[in-house]
Amino acid sequence: MTARNLFGFKDGTANVKAEDTTEIEEHVWVPKGDSADWMTGGSYLVSRKIRMTIETWDHSALREQERVIGRTKAEGAPSSGGTEFTEPDFAKEGSDGSPLIDAAAHVRLAHPKQNDGAVLLRRGYNFVDGNDELGRLNAGLFFIAFQRDPRTQFVPIQLRLARNDAMNEYVRHVGSGIFAVPPGAKNGSYIGAGLFEN
Repeated sequence: MTARNLFGFKDGTANVKAEDTTEIEEHVWVPKGDSADWMTGGSYLVSRKIRMTIETWDHSALREQERVIGRTKAEGAPSSGGTEFTEPDFAKEGSDGSPLIDAAAHVRLAHPKQNDGAVLLRRGYNFVDGNDELGRLNAGLFFIAFQRDPRTQFVPIQLRLARNDAMNEYVRHVGSGIFAVPPGAKNGSYIGAGLFEN
């Protein structure tokens, strides 16, 4: 079952699945010659702490929330129709001629079809850190994503979201980091040993 975030929507429907070894090999593990030699077989981790303005979101109408996300709240289906795992149809229009999935909807802007096929092994974890100094809920999503190359995967997606995502009205990024995760240790060795080899 797909988990829900603190906005009440299913979070991670279109994630690459860890069990899909073909996708993982292509998009998550660093191949030889793609980066520094010591990173071959490793991955890059991007983490972000995202504060969600829950009070503002909760005052928004359901129709507005679904427009911002690009999915239905109950089922998690794309606004273009179907069920949760139906592929979004970004060309499908409503009776008024406008796209069923809004041009600024999060699902449109983050989808691999809109980002040259860029895919991330992404997970989101809800957090609640009590209240801030004004009594507002200090809560949101701790986002982590593994990828082969952040320059061609995470960064272009994030730039697209930064410019146009309707969700930006309801979230604030309060912490970010990128980490090189070396491959696992070989027998008789240790993680990161390649860093110290000539």
